[in-house]
Amino acid sequence: MFTPQVVKAPTSTDVALAAGVSRATVSFVLNDKPNSRVSEDTRHRVLEAARLLGYSPNTAARSLATGEAAAGMLAPIPRRDYGGNLRRSFELLLRDEADDGTDTIRHSGAEVSGAEAAQAWAKYRPECVLAESEQCDPFATEVLRLAGVKALVVYGDQPVEYAPSLAIPQEAFGSLAAAHLTALGHRRLCYLAPTEPRSLVTADWRRGGAESVARQSGAIFEVVSAGADHSSLRDWAHSWRYSPHAPTGIIAYDDRHATAAIRALADAGVRVPDEVSVIGADGDAVGRNFLPRVTTVAFPSDRLASSLADAFAAMRNLTRVDRIAVPALSVVSRESTAPPAAAAG
Repeated sequence: MFTPQVVKAPTSTDVALAAGVSRATVSFVLNDKPNSRVSEDTRHRVLEAARLLGYSPNTAARSLATGEAAAGMLAPIPRRDYGGNLRRSFELLLRDEADDGTDTIRHSGAEVSGAEAAQAWAKYRPECVLAESEQCDPFATEVLRLAGVKALVVYGDQPVEYAPSLAIPQEAFGSLAAAHLTALGHRRLCYLAPTEPRSLVTADWRRGGAESVARQSGAIFEVVSAGADHSSLRDWAHSWRYSPHAPTGIIAYDDRHATAAIRALADAGVRVPDEVSVIGADGDAVGRNFLPRVTTVAFPSDRLASSLADAFAAMRNLTRVDRIAVPALSVVSRESTAPPAAAAG
């Protein structure tokens, strides 16, 4: 498990000692000063020593002068989309940290992972790091520990054992949506999957949860891929009226896809929820403000943000943290779902 190591951020003196050169030589190399007459062998030794120590001349001045953290919290931009519910929790966390006077950084560079990614993050001298498991593996965790990071949370689909962990129950988004529709009496369900590459893995977890519940209830289950714009669903919506086996319940990947489906169905003359029910996920504002308002599956984002803030505060004080629990998911029932027309009649 991640245990912070209390260390002073490396200085140019440390780099000079590691490379066996003077501080002036380190300055010449790292600042790329012309006419420094530094050999290629010496330049290589200095750069390698700086890399291994996690030293960066581009770090904020106070970090170089005092060894203190330059960024209070660093949150690398993830490779994947984990859904708007989690994204909103992170935004609230970073906003509250900033309101409390803590510097926050959103770091790009999702193409790298492991130790290479951690070395890039360590250049900012962060006190806390919030990173996805696809980027932050055990090697990255060790680099961050040696760089003096006090608090680390790694998030993903499954918990990890090498760091404080946040596991997002993506299957439950789908299973709760399907359970809601089958409880209303729907036995022909359709899952609207996204086409955006960053969302595919999360969507597959949610689809699996929905399909499992559909099968247990004896419901027919199909999958349709579409973008989050109603124009991509135009043909599908127009074909709905002419299909004898058209779904009566639609489970959308998220609320954006749910509103796109409702708009496309309305353009085709299909009424929601009178003729077909639609349920989304993530509790986005777009669903609350749409007509009809969209039934959704979500957890309280502010509660998760608060739990994360408490976990980071505990780790700053060297208190061990193993898991951060996601608040319980629930169905927020609104006007876009109802019993199927036959059952209602």
